[in-house]
Amino acid sequence: MSSQMRNQSATAAQPVAQTSLQTRAFPQSLALIGGDVVSGLVAHLIVSGLFSVFGGPTVSWKVTVTWLVLWLLWRAYQGLYPGYGQSPQNELRRHTVSTIQVAVAQLAAAFAVQRFLPSGLLVIIEWLIILVIGLPIRYVIRSLLIRFKMFGRSVSIIGAGETAHTIIDYLLAHPSYGLVPLVAYDDNIELHGKSIKGIKIMGSISQALNAPRTEQAIIGIPSARSDTQQLLINTVYAVFPITWTVPDLIGVPNQAMQPHNMGSLASLEIRNNLRSARARLVKRTIDLCGSIIGGALISPILLFIALAIRLDSPGPIIYPARRLGRDGETFSCFKFRSMHQDAEAKLKHLLASDPVLKAEFEATHKLKVDPRVTRVGNFLRKTSLDELPQLANVILGTMSLVGPRPIVQAETEKYGVIYAVYKQVRPGMTGYWQANGRSDTSYEERVGMDNFYVTNWTPWLDLVILLQTVRVVLMGKGAY
Repeated sequence: MSSQMRNQSATAAQPVAQTSLQTRAFPQSLALIGGDVVSGLVAHLIVSGLFSVFGGPTVSWKVTVTWLVLWLLWRAYQGLYPGYGQSPQNELRRHTVSTIQVAVAQLAAAFAVQRFLPSGLLVIIEWLIILVIGLPIRYVIRSLLIRFKMFGRSVSIIGAGETAHTIIDYLLAHPSYGLVPLVAYDDNIELHGKSIKGIKIMGSISQALNAPRTEQAIIGIPSARSDTQQLLINTVYAVFPITWTVPDLIGVPNQAMQPHNMGSLASLEIRNNLRSARARLVKRTIDLCGSIIGGALISPILLFIALAIRLDSPGPIIYPARRLGRDGETFSCFKFRSMHQDAEAKLKHLLASDPVLKAEFEATHKLKVDPRVTRVGNFLRKTSLDELPQLANVILGTMSLVGPRPIVQAETEKYGVIYAVYKQVRPGMTGYWQANGRSDTSYEERVGMDNFYVTNWTPWLDLVILLQTVRVVLMGKGAY
């Protein structure tokens, strides 16, 4: 591989034209900009309509359009158009921060020219509406673009080993990420002509350099020697306008990485957010505000569910399940009762008489068809409404709105060394695994997701998981 690349670097490769990249991204960016314009205009119409009904002041169209244009320009500068290669939490952070920054700037400008009152309240409400509806509108437009195969940038994958398989799997499963694998290249002749998830391995790496077919390349050979890696990156970088490389940092927390340079040396800062007192305070504040306000808003639903449980089967309304919490301490995890009172006896009899169900229960600690579950309980489980009493756990500080799933003592053996990481945080009402498959995932995958969440935690990741949980619950996906 080294000799081929040295020969390639000696002969000047024909780089991909930068204009091609910009031309393809423009209509996609225009569609997303149009969505943001719609969110701004809708917010203005709502605020103007409400205040005109009550005889209050209004914000002129000229002012709204002016600040809307500045908002669009600021978001473009932050890379939201078209926004390829952004994680959901990074996209949420940029959307939120850019909107708040422009809102504060408009309020400051209004105050400076002594026009803060009475229009200040209108400005705040208008930007709050944009903050709430802006991202969903963006998601809808992007989904439509993806459906009609009009979103994304084609990429070439350099390498066809295990890392390349992981890259391609992720990109195909997450089209909203905006990077579409087109072809792959590897110097292993035995792989030429084969495919990875439908992505053909075209030939050697030198072929990718001689005749590049995309504007972006992703190098997925982290195990290569340092001198080979350096030569490969520099050679690919000279040909492709955009080059990403996957470093040999598999298993290292990646959501809190920040690049730095020390002279000619590149370095990566890996932040441990769990060690940050400020981040913990933010998380606890979100927990308290969300659980108290949310609990108050859904109190009629809680009362209705309690009545339904009481009428459906005898027994208590709330079931206090014993679970492991932070630092390995046990606590009572509150749930609406979804099983009959003699559930444990039924389970023992069932597992003793059916080895298939016994194997299923030992593998996942769940049963898809569980005779212990009541009629109301079956509905509560499918909709995850049985977990709503855990809002009390959040207020008490034994759980969080978002965190790894609560487990029992017997499950610690399956977690192995990861349990030491798991118990650093409070378990959550929802979590990374619930928002990414729920009960449809294997036990090993759940453990991996819990480990990923704890080691990569940020407040933005929590907010994304909360939004994803709402979507998953409404779809009724993976719950039993």
